[in-house]
Amino acid sequence: MAKRICDFEGFLPAALYWDASFIVNFAHEAAVYHRQAADFLMRLEESHTVSYVSTLTLDEVYFVLLQANIERDHASRSFWQVYNSNPAAIEPYIAALEGLTEELYTHPRVHILAAHAALSFDALSAMRQHHLLPRDAYHLAIMRHHNILNLVTLDADFLRVPDIVIHTCVPAILAQGKSSPSP
Repeated sequence: MAKRICDFEGFLPAALYWDASFIVNFAHEAAVYHRQAADFLMRLEESHTVSYVSTLTLDEVYFVLLQANIERDHASRSFWQVYNSNPAAIEPYIAALEGLTEELYTHPRVHILAAHAALSFDALSAMRQHHLLPRDAYHLAIMRHHNILNLVTLDADFLRVPDIVIHTCVPAILAQGKSSPSP
């Protein structure tokens, strides 16, 4: 039986869906797992793996990176305090988001997928079946729509989905793989 949870040193699949947590960690130097995510990205770039990123993932990445950078640069105030008092506060960070987006859109083995409206009921089904929050349920619906079984994530919520293979560097998630049998 195939291993259900793989570390970043493990096998590389033919197709891999990227969760926002992976992109945030390789793109944000202060992220907890930056080095591990950046190293895994290098492995992917040297491999034949075709990676998939949804527009929904990009939306999530943009928000998390904006929030992290604004809170870093305005340490005494929360993101919402800064943004609500000055919406233009996001302006200095947009160029970096554009650069990241350009890299993803022009990479020969990264494909951008749309979050089609027809997947709404599939997402609701995933919410009911696996008790996922809406965003993760949409990611799962997109993966299933495109027959992608492998997910790179740093989010333990996907452990509740038995029919996918999780690629991660998070010790607590990896420990779950050692303590539970493969499907």
